[in-house]
Amino acid sequence: MTRRAVIGMVRAAALAGAFFLAGGAIPLIGGILMMLAPAPILVYAVGRPSPNLRATIAVLLATAFVAILWGPIGGLAYFVSFGLATAIACYMLERRLSFEMITAVGAGVMVGASVVSALVLMGGPDAFIKTVHDELVQGMARGQDFYKLLGMQQAIAPDTQASVISLTMRLLPAFALLVAAASMLLNLRVFWRWAGPQRLAYGLFGDLSKWSAPEWMIWLLLAAGFGLFIPVAPIRDIALNGFICIGAVYFCQGLAIIGFYFQSLAVPSIVRGIIYFVVFAQPVVAALVGVAGVFDMWIDFRRLKPPSPEANNLGDFF
Repeated sequence: MTRRAVIGMVRAAALAGAFFLAGGAIPLIGGILMMLAPAPILVYAVGRPSPNLRATIAVLLATAFVAILWGPIGGLAYFVSFGLATAIACYMLERRLSFEMITAVGAGVMVGASVVSALVLMGGPDAFIKTVHDELVQGMARGQDFYKLLGMQQAIAPDTQASVISLTMRLLPAFALLVAAASMLLNLRVFWRWAGPQRLAYGLFGDLSKWSAPEWMIWLLLAAGFGLFIPVAPIRDIALNGFICIGAVYFCQGLAIIGFYFQSLAVPSIVRGIIYFVVFAQPVVAALVGVAGVFDMWIDFRRLKPPSPEANNLGDFF
């Protein structure tokens, strides 16, 4: 490995570690920077000689940097989350896998490895659940203190706080998977814009306005929907989390439909931004977009599917 490659490796590892540490040091913006932790190493390694070796060594260096600045627990937290996701993304990009597969595998490994590590360190699921619950309580208390600083003296009723925390605990698996998937997608997009077309021999994203979820996924959505009515609390919670995750996929398909018509109608950028803001800010509109993504399988809003032979025969008959 050349001197230039070594310097690039150290720089990429340092940036990855710094982005990860920013999550705990900088409010709000730090969370976005933390989500971008894999990007420097992906840009450094993918498409270069010995990419998997480069990524592995850079991840280990970043782990060491985080451990020095935040302690061994911090280093472990980086390694089992963004570190493993970075190495897996590099390996899958080199094997020319789709961005959907990279996102799903990377997010699953990130969440799964983090949960297993937390269970081992805390001594079991009971201690893990209690720790998460206490963190949510403290976070809500800090939020109320912040609102008081802004002059909002009205406090949330204890019953309401308990209900919100209970619901958050139930939906935490779905939230964790969605955040991890969003992080993977964000890093893949940053890599593609920065170096992807020059480094990869295939189109990672293609035309996203024509993207659709696999047709078999509708059966998972239906199964999760029926699972919501099972009178067994743990199974119902699993179904609810699954329904939210699959619903998010169809929400993305709904966004692709909107993007398709934005391109077809040459909608101005400012109008697109306003509509996207409304979609993300208004839950009812977001739900309608998700429903459009589901029914696109049958209605084919973008007319992407070829006409069926049955339809042609019917037309000849008339």
